[in-house]
Amino acid sequence: MKAVGALAAILVIVVATSLLTGLYLIPKLLRHGEEIIIKAYAVANDSEPVQLTNASFSVWAWAPTPDGTQFIAVYNGTGPQANISAGRLTGWAEDWVHRYGRAVVYSLEPSIIIWVSYAVDLPNGSVEVIAQPIYQPLNLSLALSGRGAVISVIVGHPFRTILETSGNGIKVTENMGGTTPAQSATTTTVSTTITTEPASPPYYLVPHVLAWYPNDTGMAPISLALAAAQPSTVSGSGSANAVIEILDASELVDQFSVNSITLLGSEFESALGDAESGKLFQAVSELSPLMGAAFTFTTGGKVVEGNGTEADTPTLTLNLGQLYIVGQGALVNWTEEAGSSVVAWYLGLQLTEVQVVEDNGAEAPAVYVWQAYDRCVNLSMWAYEQELLMQSPGRFLGTGMNSTCPLPNTPAPVIWQDYATNLAYYATVSPGSTLTKAFVDLSVGVNGASSPLGVGLDLGSAIASASKTISMIFGRAEAAAAADLIAGVLNPFQYQSYSVAVSANTILIGNGLPKGYYASAYYSNLTPVYYNASGYGFTLPRELVFINLTSSP
Repeated sequence: MKAVGALAAILVIVVATSLLTGLYLIPKLLRHGEEIIIKAYAVANDSEPVQLTNASFSVWAWAPTPDGTQFIAVYNGTGPQANISAGRLTGWAEDWVHRYGRAVVYSLEPSIIIWVSYAVDLPNGSVEVIAQPIYQPLNLSLALSGRGAVISVIVGHPFRTILETSGNGIKVTENMGGTTPAQSATTTTVSTTITTEPASPPYYLVPHVLAWYPNDTGMAPISLALAAAQPSTVSGSGSANAVIEILDASELVDQFSVNSITLLGSEFESALGDAESGKLFQAVSELSPLMGAAFTFTTGGKVVEGNGTEADTPTLTLNLGQLYIVGQGALVNWTEEAGSSVVAWYLGLQLTEVQVVEDNGAEAPAVYVWQAYDRCVNLSMWAYEQELLMQSPGRFLGTGMNSTCPLPNTPAPVIWQDYATNLAYYATVSPGSTLTKAFVDLSVGVNGASSPLGVGLDLGSAIASASKTISMIFGRAEAAAAADLIAGVLNPFQYQSYSVAVSANTILIGNGLPKGYYASAYYSNLTPVYYNASGYGFTLPRELVFINLTSSP
């Protein structure tokens, strides 16, 4: 843990962050001269929004430039609102058009990142610094045409840091996540604490990319879903299979977002202790991430894109499948700075680029499929080998690759420790029967309510697979636990509506075997029963569906 503490002290860390689109934003894109105006609001005791007049604004954007993906500083300033020349974003928009073509103007909205911070004086003389990132999808035509806009954002579930100020400078005494279970219903009280004075000193956020996947100029596979079937010696005709199908664009899906996630750095450090002791489920439950849309795609039914994979048993040709997209990700450390002092740091994951397909002027991420036969499907063994690889690559190369159950060569990285954690029973299918469910049906929240979230985009495993980078950041001793925890933070697709998610993502378990053979299905359920993100609780099991055969139901 001392390596992690040193990391916070050195403050070379920052991670991309976000909030679910529509939960914290009140966008009002209007013509307003040639300025983009951002106004920030907090929630008062009477639940009414109150405009902040002492806010610090830090606005950033990222773009696929000829020199690779870059974070672009757009604005730093304090006061009741941010006034940004629309021309500041023209070059940013042109970079996206050069990379994706004119169709991107109509079907892809990358987000600008708006950090809002302000300070509240406490009765004991300390200061509470409140900060929240907001990811605001922006239509590129706005920047290309030089039009202005008014964007209103709500600071509803912020991160909080308590500071003591003295002649010796600023001392951090406490950090609090934005949406811990105890705080998930808490909003910022502003009726008696908000002042009209500008923040002094201002609190600005600066990103530092810790790691790129695969690098800052390229893209590589990122897992969406896995299907696996235990090899069997059952004789006779027929087979049992698990089929996963995902649509990300069709006549059923008009709009969806790919989310980023941000964590409080000190919260990640605390959870890392449990991850090191093997309590991964508990470690993930301690995190209170803020989520937001990195990309928003609008397809309008003009483009159809999706794919499916399956795993069969008994078979000698196909018992392992993966669905994946091809993209680029960034692990970012955002440092919050007040003058020459660092107040806090935040860790985040963000998709920064994705390979798309285009049809009729609309674009959507391309979904690819990989299928293979593996003679040994053993999640526990793969998890053990993965840990060995992360902790000691030399030892793994010497012994692990020659084991009786080697890691499968999936095109998209998979951290098997996470997929083997909390494997949950789903259903048993009788001979001659099939069972079809939407994936969201597996995600049941409080009081039986279904989750509004759909596909899990496993950018965490992709980033964590860069073991050399992880070990450089956290030290060799903590590398495996840090990789597990990073992989355990989920980046989901957020469909525009729950009903669309039901239609767009389905699982089929079929049993075509003769009488006496039952197919039992399981799914990987790493996330807690009630997972808090951006103030909303949900469950989101990782999308691995596993089947085996039994002689009894």
